[in-house]
Amino acid sequence: MSPRRRAALSSRRTKARGSPRAARVPAVSGERALRDAIVETCRRLHARDLIGAGEGNVSARLGEDRFLVTPSGANKGYLAPADLVVVDGRGAVVSGEGRASTELRMHLAAYAARADVAAVVHAHPITAVALTVAGLPPPNDLVPEAAVTLGEIAVAPFATPGTDEVPGSLAPLWAGHDVVLLERHGALALGRSLGEAFDRMETLERVARVALVARLAGRCEPLSAEAIAKVLAAAGKPARG
Repeated sequence: MSPRRRAALSSRRTKARGSPRAARVPAVSGERALRDAIVETCRRLHARDLIGAGEGNVSARLGEDRFLVTPSGANKGYLAPADLVVVDGRGAVVSGEGRASTELRMHLAAYAARADVAAVVHAHPITAVALTVAGLPPPNDLVPEAAVTLGEIAVAPFATPGTDEVPGSLAPLWAGHDVVLLERHGALALGRSLGEAFDRMETLERVARVALVARLAGRCEPLSAEAIAKVLAAAGKPARG
């Protein structure tokens, strides 16, 4: 094979494989497609350093009283579609070889509280969690994309991971919040799709970095209420009450 032919084939293979940064989480329907989308979401979380080792978990509505969730303890960056577990609304495993995530209870609580939620992403974004360790406020309304993508970021008080304390700490926050920081633990992003939930998690960490750098520079102030109103109107989002 000529060098030119080998180069052309190599280029096509690279484009076909893509890269973590170029990958997209597609809108999906059907269990097989949903499994693929959850695995892709986990890979993107891992590639963006939003999770590591056995951290984090991802779930999605599969049907009436059925949810697809990542298994407990596994490194989410290397999952296969067959690794995922199907559970019912009580958390009982319906199908799958592994154990459902230890944080399943907060996922199910989100679905029970919010009929509009189709996917939940739990990750451990380093900068965002660091803000809670330092006792700093959440990075609300610092830049336009935060106001549009995240809305108001809430903070849930520390609760022991993997216990009923976690959904208990979140109960007052479900209404009106799509992104919640879990003090000294991680963050939770809700979405009408896996893509939306992922985008919210990624945006949270990026905005948290802005907050940290701004504080190091000596000034960190949010946009004014008037500016936020204009940003939301321009994005076609409803005004805040």
